[in-house]
Amino acid sequence: MNEKVTMNKMGSQPVGKIMLTMGIPMILSMVLQACYNIVDSMFVARIPDADGIEHMGELAVNALTLAFPVQMLIVALGIGTGVGVNALLAKYLGQKDSENVAKNTDK
Repeated sequence: MNEKVTMNKMGSQPVGKIMLTMGIPMILSMVLQACYNIVDSMFVARIPDADGIEHMGELAVNALTLAFPVQMLIVALGIGTGVGVNALLAKYLGQKDSENVAKNTDK
């Protein structure tokens, strides 16, 4: 007799609260990723020269500089996919189409 009623937070909570609770983690992850890249560059720049290779730290920083845009594209693709799926689920929840919501969240 005690059935747990699950409410759809996309349809019952205010938009501002949803944006904060869902947006803050994404913002924090991007800020932490940028801080990681800054600290990583500082440590890599201190690499001493190896036998026969001069300016080893400079070459390593150049490699990081080339890898950073690729890394950001991968992050953007992941975040974009998440936002797209979230919009699709919000659309289905707004239409009260629980069959499509369940089909898209089971994966």
